[in-house]
Amino acid sequence: MAQIILLVVFIALVVSGSLALKRCSEESSPEPTEVRGDPSVIVALTDGSTMVAPRGTVGRDLVDWLARREPGQKAFELGGQEFVGRTAELTTESRGRIPHLIAMLRANPDVKVVIVGHTDPSGDEAADRALSQARADVVLDMLRDGRISSNRLSTEARAASDPIVSNDNPVNRQRNQRVSLILSRAK
Repeated sequence: MAQIILLVVFIALVVSGSLALKRCSEESSPEPTEVRGDPSVIVALTDGSTMVAPRGTVGRDLVDWLARREPGQKAFELGGQEFVGRTAELTTESRGRIPHLIAMLRANPDVKVVIVGHTDPSGDEAADRALSQARADVVLDMLRDGRISSNRLSTEARAASDPIVSNDNPVNRQRNQRVSLILSRAK
């Protein structure tokens, strides 16, 4: 019975979609229509899947580098507030980016990734190193959960040794609390 109901719902959706498309194609306007949004933000991955990656974003830079299929390596800073304070807890924004990264990596099985953990200096080098490793490990676990093979993934803890901005104010210190990615493709 449930299969029949699903079949009827599916047929109704197909018919209503077809009628809507027909109606749209029959309506013509003497005025030119404006295309809303930028169609270039939708990109095709090498496995045939698509994703939204606006120009000027790290996601688009990743997609473009992967699409070139050139051997070598490239580092990427993910940007945004990646962690909640001085913890290894990803922000909601960062959690939302991981599925996109997983999709890109699935579409490019020849690419390896080094996940590099960073933090701002706390005055305790051992604690900073442990925190930066924990941050890299959180992303590593999410990629593994997304079925990215462990032999393609590695981590590195840089603690506070590689800031992207000066640590002279709270905003900059937050920007240094991050992970970066080093993607590589063999020759």
